[in-house]
Amino acid sequence: MWQALLFLYFLYNQRPPEEVKDKYKFWRSMNIVDRPDIANTTHAATLIGAGLVGYLLNENKPKTALIPPAVGGALLLLNAGVKQGNRNVAHAAVGLTSVLSMMTGTLLTKALMPSADAIQKFTPEVRNRRAALFGLMTLTGVAAVGVYVAGFIQKRKAAEKELY
Repeated sequence: MWQALLFLYFLYNQRPPEEVKDKYKFWRSMNIVDRPDIANTTHAATLIGAGLVGYLLNENKPKTALIPPAVGGALLLLNAGVKQGNRNVAHAAVGLTSVLSMMTGTLLTKALMPSADAIQKFTPEVRNRRAALFGLMTLTGVAAVGVYVAGFIQKRKAAEKELY
């Protein structure tokens, strides 16, 4: 869990604090926008983990709970192309991440503001678990899309700079 928080801190600040620099010297020259594969891997691992937890903790074992792990597996397969800088693969990863982030965001809002039927159907514990899992998946998805888009903008600016 602390790795995810550290990743989000780096994503926000794009430079680690001084005490982390001394401990992890390889972060000194790294900008997260230059490594979208890290964001992709983090999001894929979150999808797989949270999806499997949601599936295994649900007594009904709904097949739809396996959609996030399946998409996470697909993102892991796309990771090699994202790391190599293949634009088509990167755009496919962004599309897949965006669609699933919208889906998990919608489910997050339904978990946070349940209808009368959902209140009767789910216990407070189940609603809280759903909110936590969908919130985690949405958060990492939005962060990954942000890294992808920032990388696309940075590459476009660099290409325009070379032209002029």
